[in-house]
Amino acid sequence: MKISIHSLEKTLYEGTGKVVSLPAGEGEISILDHHIPLITILKKGDIKIKDEAENLNFPIESGFAEVSGDKVTILIK
Repeated sequence: MKISIHSLEKTLYEGTGKVVSLPAGEGEISILDHHIPLITILKKGDIKIKDEAENLNFPIESGFAEVSGDKVTILIK
């Protein structure tokens, strides 16, 4: 799936991944390809992206995420 992480200052990540784990308001959620459409707030924690070759980790303070088809867009503070 396509994943992009943006802050107000810059784009932190644009690429692909098999699983994205997000620190959502109600607890950590994991997003797989073709997840149902979703908009959620994010709390302080780590965004974790897992791919075949690597695991990435992005600490955040807050933000929100939108999931639509095979695309995850994340805006963070």
